Amino acid sequence: MIAAAAAALTLAAQAPPPPRNFLAVDARRHRVTITLIASYDGANGGFNFDGYSRFLMWTVPRGWTVRVVCKNRGPLRHSCAVVQNAGSTKPAFRGAATPNPQLGLAAGQTARFTFRATRKGVYRFACLVSGHEAARMWDVLKIVRHGRPSVVNLLKS
Repeated sequence: MIAAAAAALTLAAQAPPPPRNFLAVDARRHRVTITLIASYDGANGGFNFDGYSRFLMWTVPRGWTVRVVCKNRGPLRHSCAVVQNAGSTKPAFRGAATPNPQLGLAAGQTARFTFRATRKGVYRFACLVSGHEAARMWDVLKIVRHGRPSVVNLLKS
């Protein structure tokens, strides 16, 4: 029991990997793959994607295809969805959520979804399991007119 608590504290204290590790760009095909690992570590009590909570901003050009790989490290259920506003449970784009996003994926499960970034604007990658978005389990997603997909840590910008 003490060893498990010490391991959790160690995970929470380590800095997560650079956000770019979770982004793969295929410029020729105008396709980007974003990997969101729910509860990556103990940061923010485990309510995070890739070890960050609310501090990553993903940018994708309009018209690109976005593939999202959502992995849940657990122990709680988590989901991944693109929503327009805080508290919204409806995906902002057709198909832009894991199955049953309010229920979420069990620990150790992975789900994928793909959508086309058809409208410019500011959106959120959010966990739609009840209370998780309010616990700051979200990132910013900007769909822009043109450019190259990117991700930045807003705390280091």
